[in-house]
Amino acid sequence: RGPNKERLTESPLHSSLAQPSLVLNLFKLSPQKLERTMQHLIGALSRQVLMHRCVAPTIAMPIDYQIRFRSNRSRRGLYDGKDIRSGNRVSHSERKTKRKFKPNVFRKRVYSETLDEMIRFNLTAAALRSIDKAGGLDNYLLKSKHVTEGQGLVAKNRILERMEEKGESTKDKSM
Repeated sequence: RGPNKERLTESPLHSSLAQPSLVLNLFKLSPQKLERTMQHLIGALSRQVLMHRCVAPTIAMPIDYQIRFRSNRSRRGLYDGKDIRSGNRVSHSERKTKRKFKPNVFRKRVYSETLDEMIRFNLTAAALRSIDKAGGLDNYLLKSKHVTEGQGLVAKNRILERMEEKGESTKDKSM
C-alpha cells in the first residue's frame, strides 16, 4: 500500500486544495456558486479516490435541494408559487416554436382584518384561492411558504407588529 500513499500526496487536486488562495476564493462566491464549487470539488475528490484506490477525507455537505428560480415579477407580488414557464406552441403540422406561459396576474385590493385596511397586491388567481382557503389574507401571509420577499413580506411584518401590539400570538390566528 506504499505506492497509493505516494499517489495521494502527489495528486494535483490535493496540491491545489492546499493553496490558501483557492480556499479563500470559495468564500467570496454567492451561496449558489459556492455550493456548485463544493459539489465539483467533492466530485473531483471521489474521482481521485477511484483512480488511486485511496481513502478520501470526509466532507460533510448539508443536503440542500435545488433552489427554484423566481422571476423578479413573482418576487414582488403574491404569486403562490406560480411563475412564468416556457414551452412549445405546436401547430397543426406539429412544428414546435418556443412560447411562454404566463401566470394569471392582476392588481387587487385585499382586506386585512388585523390591520383593518385594504392592501393592494399583484395577485394570481391561485393566490386568491389560497387566501380564501386559509381563511383570509392574514392567515395566508402568516402560514404560506411562498411569502418570502416583496410586498407580501412587508405586509406580513406589518401584521406581526400589529399583533404584538395587541398582545396576540400567531397561534390565535390558526386556520
